[in-house]
Amino acid sequence: MKLTVKKVLIGLLWIGALFYLFEFVLHLFGLPILEHDKIFLPTHDRYIALFALTYGVLLLLISSNLNRYKTLFFITRTGIFLSFLSGIWISLQGGYSPLFNVVTLDKDLSVMGYLFLGWFLLLIMITYYYYKNGKTKQ
Repeated sequence: MKLTVKKVLIGLLWIGALFYLFEFVLHLFGLPILEHDKIFLPTHDRYIALFALTYGVLLLLISSNLNRYKTLFFITRTGIFLSFLSGIWISLQGGYSPLFNVVTLDKDLSVMGYLFLGWFLLLIMITYYYYKNGKTKQ
């Protein structure tokens, strides 16, 4: 099996989709992973769950046809970037510990944020390369 830019891009989309689908379950039920149960607010977390479900499904849909969903992919990447900026803003405001009884959540979210940033930057670079260098050949 030859590893192509297209396969790498689709793999990155699936990784992102799995992350968002995991977040969907985590926020929908307020599971006690990374202290999410300590910051669970039913209405707020249900909206986050719907957000995560939407992005997970969009990433899976885009991975099914990169050429057909090129514009949707751009819009989705923009939304993901804006959500990342929201996470940075929360961190700059002091995180969750001033508002909730959490011990390790802010530190754990920082690590997860750096991993997410790495995934997103890699996604941007591979996407640029894919569309710039002949999407039909990759």
